[in-house]
Amino acid sequence: MPDVILNIQVTGQDAVDRDLRCLLAGLSDRTQLHAAIATEATEMTREYLQGLGRHGTADRLGAAPTNFRERNAISLQPSCDPSAAYIIIPRNTGLGRAFHDVVIVPKSGKTYLTIPACARTYGKVVRDFPEGTFKFEMLHAHRPFPVLKFVDNGEIGYWLKRKVFQKQDRTLLPSNDAWGEVARRTSIAYVNNIMQQAS
Repeated sequence: MPDVILNIQVTGQDAVDRDLRCLLAGLSDRTQLHAAIATEATEMTREYLQGLGRHGTADRLGAAPTNFRERNAISLQPSCDPSAAYIIIPRNTGLGRAFHDVVIVPKSGKTYLTIPACARTYGKVVRDFPEGTFKFEMLHAHRPFPVLKFVDNGEIGYWLKRKVFQKQDRTLLPSNDAWGEVARRTSIAYVNNIMQQAS
């Protein structure tokens, strides 16, 4: 049997090497990748908050919603460094409750928290009303309970509490899976963009 000589030539290796070098260079410092992920994740979180539509307290009191969470959505900011992508959530948004229980206590030397008890006070603080609008009373049901009543009709305007406990509610923010999907999708788009620029 005669010898068979095969001449095999591998082509395209230079292009593969070039693409691989571009990809490695693009991922050697991941700050830009993390910036893209943080931007997309922040935008998705803002949309989530704007779509929550939770107005349980307003509905119960027959009041107009304050849209507190929806308005706070714009205060979220993307941030990043070479090791991670972040969403900066300001403390006054109340969104920390998505990760842990919250205990609220009066500040600035005050004795009580004022909890709206009717539609007239929902979304407002005592100083929003003219002086003399309320009178302090102590209700006696099972135990003494302080309130602020409207002088004009005796309606309870605010419940007065020394502290308020709020149980953790993870649904106040998107799930970890939803954030993970944003990171995956953004990473794929980022890598594809590097490869397109290399070709």
